[in-house]
Amino acid sequence: MIELILAGALAFVLAVIVVVQNQQLSILRRQHHTDTSNTGPKVTQPTATELEAKLKAAYEAKITESVTTFGSDLQATSRRLSEQVSRLTTTVIEEELEAYQKTLEQVRKSATEAMGQIHQAVEHQRVELRQGMEAELAAEKKALADKFDTKLGDIVSSYISESLGSGVDLGAQMQFILTSLEAHKADIRKDLLDGV
Repeated sequence: MIELILAGALAFVLAVIVVVQNQQLSILRRQHHTDTSNTGPKVTQPTATELEAKLKAAYEAKITESVTTFGSDLQATSRRLSEQVSRLTTTVIEEELEAYQKTLEQVRKSATEAMGQIHQAVEHQRVELRQGMEAELAAEKKALADKFDTKLGDIVSSYISESLGSGVDLGAQMQFILTSLEAHKADIRKDLLDGV
């Protein structure tokens, strides 16, 4: 792209040089024509043609030299511009990659910190939930044990009272009580399960 622009500029400059040189030749011809019409020495037509040919050859040589110089300068400038553009592009890409790496590292660090905080919060919630469930389970177990003890005491007392009647010495009747409890074991179990 840059080379096309530089080639266009070269063509424009050459066109300007040709136009300027043509105008200078025209001015020289007019001066020469004016000088020959004065009373000074006259130049013959063959000499004027020879001078014009030499002038034209010198002019073309100068244009060729200028074009060559300009072309080599243009190539050197184009090469330097390409190198500079390449260097700038590389620098910009490196800077962008470095900025991307920094941003990526910051995001990774933030994500790691957030994951650590989430893990801590989940662990804390798990510990609290476990402690709460253990406390509830212990309280329910104690309540059931207390209820069972109360119910068992009531049932055993009821069977003993029913079996022995009132006003009996319990110490003397211990064997009878145990045999009676063994006989009513299924009923006691049923009463316990129904009450709990």
